Amino acid sequence: MDLYGQTSSVVSKHASVSSDQPAATQIGIDILKRGGNAADAAVATMAAVSVIQPMMCGIGGDCHCIFYRKKDKKVMTINGSGRTGKNATLEKLRAAGITDPMAKECFNHGLWVSVPGTMAGMAKVIEEFGSGKLAMKEIFDPAIRLAEEGVPIPFKNALLWDSYQDKFWHSKNASDFLIAGKAPAPGDTIYAPKLAKVFRNVADLGLKSFYSDVTAQNIAAAVTEAGGVLTAEDMKEHLVKPPNPLPGEAVSIDFNGVRIWEMRPNTIGVVALVALNVLKAYDLKGLGHNSPDYIHLLAEAIKYAYLESWEYLCDPKCCSKRVEDILTEDFAQKLRNKIDPERAYNCYRPFVGSDTSYVAAVDEEGNGCSFICSVYHGFGTGIIPDDCGFVLHDRAKSMSLEEGSSNAFGPNKLPLHTIIPAIVTETATNDLLAVIGVVGRWMQPQGHVQVLLNMIVFGMDPQVALNQLRFFVGDPVPPNYAYKETLQRLCLEGGLDPSLVPFLESKGHICCFISGNRRRMLGRGHVIARSKLFDPDSEQRSSKCWWSGADPRCDGCAMGY
Repeated sequence: MDLYGQTSSVVSKHASVSSDQPAATQIGIDILKRGGNAADAAVATMAAVSVIQPMMCGIGGDCHCIFYRKKDKKVMTINGSGRTGKNATLEKLRAAGITDPMAKECFNHGLWVSVPGTMAGMAKVIEEFGSGKLAMKEIFDPAIRLAEEGVPIPFKNALLWDSYQDKFWHSKNASDFLIAGKAPAPGDTIYAPKLAKVFRNVADLGLKSFYSDVTAQNIAAAVTEAGGVLTAEDMKEHLVKPPNPLPGEAVSIDFNGVRIWEMRPNTIGVVALVALNVLKAYDLKGLGHNSPDYIHLLAEAIKYAYLESWEYLCDPKCCSKRVEDILTEDFAQKLRNKIDPERAYNCYRPFVGSDTSYVAAVDEEGNGCSFICSVYHGFGTGIIPDDCGFVLHDRAKSMSLEEGSSNAFGPNKLPLHTIIPAIVTETATNDLLAVIGVVGRWMQPQGHVQVLLNMIVFGMDPQVALNQLRFFVGDPVPPNYAYKETLQRLCLEGGLDPSLVPFLESKGHICCFISGNRRRMLGRGHVIARSKLFDPDSEQRSSKCWWSGADPRCDGCAMGY
């Protein structure tokens, strides 16, 4: 591959941050230089991203974090998702006439709003993993200044803002996201004074200002007005009983000498691990990068990983099985035996037709923070509570309408989450090798698989790995409960060789191409890695540097020092 004319990885000696927005990445770097660690920098960066791209993330949504602590080489997690309200029932959905969550008339319904967990999640990440050198006010202050003083909107972000703006036009507070009645154009400066006030209140008064005070009441009122059932009491209970965010354990597999760590369910990180566990036995390099046989093999591994993991993808209290049981070598071999190298498994039934932000950070001590935040679909429900300046997510839309499903819509449940941060360590030493995330709804495990293989198997550095063209198994926009029924589809990124299509279709795949602004469906990733991950021989040379990349499918930016 000709690398000239393409963006290169940022190589830094001490620390690095990568995010979707340059202004936010700079804030993360500044936090590190002021004595903060990777957790402090990741939260500060994400807070800033939420100001600049509110269609992707924000404190009206949820967040997840995996943190690598250098001093004891331990990998820990924070699940910053919130439960549905105590009155959220399938009967309420049926009474509202909802049969298809993806129907346009259902997009803005208040029943999709579960307790927004991001603010509590951010605070818990700072409390549990932060340096202790910076107060919450110091960590949130840069984002507050951006919101109050204004920040220019980059080109690709402005395109997304424009394409999703119909989601919030119904709101009486739509002007919070408009400039003179219009979505911001590239280069326009957006202000978010109401959002700044919410951040400032939390920094000064603590989480009660969000979950127990006027903000909680405004959220509950806006949800009720939109037909939902989330109450101020549901908000308050988030802090006093589970899922009050607590540190947890990640789940992992060994992949040929490196250990890949993902979040446990209610996220779908286990899908990436199941697929990689299957793939590690094959000569992937021998197949050739993005060759027909390579794409077919990865597609089948991903397909079976989804199908076999499906009942685990829910609130853990609703599944009696251990997720570790599908991460064994015996289970991986069982799936390998199912893969036909000449024929795609047929699990397709036609269905008619996410948005997330990710931050990677490493610090001078060697800690790593993989942090992700989402309002789910673009601008979530589009519900904008009074005096808040943020949209409420539609995460409960990821729950099933089937009563017997482990992920069935119901009260006091954690919805299935497609957002998955990841960490990579060296198996022998447990040293940190990479902080990685690829956003994009059902693409996320697939993005992890493709980008990690680009580095581990094909020796690409982070930026080169992120620059590669991708493919997506399934229909990008089915109803969530129906995604597993569309896995016969294979979406190829524009630029991949068209001659791939007849080979893949001869194996039974149904192919289409995705190009232009729709490339966002194929994920937007960030990676910070040691060179040892993609170039084992570098141990004698540059293994002490960080190599950082940002996805070209967004306005992303990696920086280091």
